[in-house]
Amino acid sequence: MSTHHTQVVSTTPGRTRLRVSNKRRNQEEMERISTSLQAPRFINSVEYNHKTGSILVHHDTHEHALEAIKDIMKNLGIVFADVTGASELVQVNDEKEGSDLPSAIYNLNQEIRQLTNGLVDLRFVLPLGLFALGLMQLQVYGLQLELMPWYLLIYFAFETFVKLNFNQQVI
Repeated sequence: MSTHHTQVVSTTPGRTRLRVSNKRRNQEEMERISTSLQAPRFINSVEYNHKTGSILVHHDTHEHALEAIKDIMKNLGIVFADVTGASELVQVNDEKEGSDLPSAIYNLNQEIRQLTNGLVDLRFVLPLGLFALGLMQLQVYGLQLELMPWYLLIYFAFETFVKLNFNQQVI
């Protein structure tokens, strides 16, 4: 798998696995990241593999450990995967399945931005798609309220648009 960004592959109390982007997968860069991550007292150990870009951080289980790791990585100039453009972490609990979905979403969002010269991205396309489904269902089935109603799809479209565009803390 070719990744264009860094992501959190898995996180559990006391353990976080990161996967860095391809451009950072060299011995010197991984050593620099590892050394920076070992500085705080709450981090017990850091293991890395420069060939796979995997970094395993063993840390205390306090609730702000992930945020502190995120801050260290940001200070190193490392940007994490995110479809909203806010450069926040994408947390994935299953390493095997999860590492493909964030990459696919990120790459799709980048392609949409390129095709539209930055005018449109997934924050617009997703709600528009839900809205179109709602209108299509209204046209095909009419006002049948026993199915998933058209107005519910339109509501989801509106709510998704608002949350993705105006409430950056949601994602």
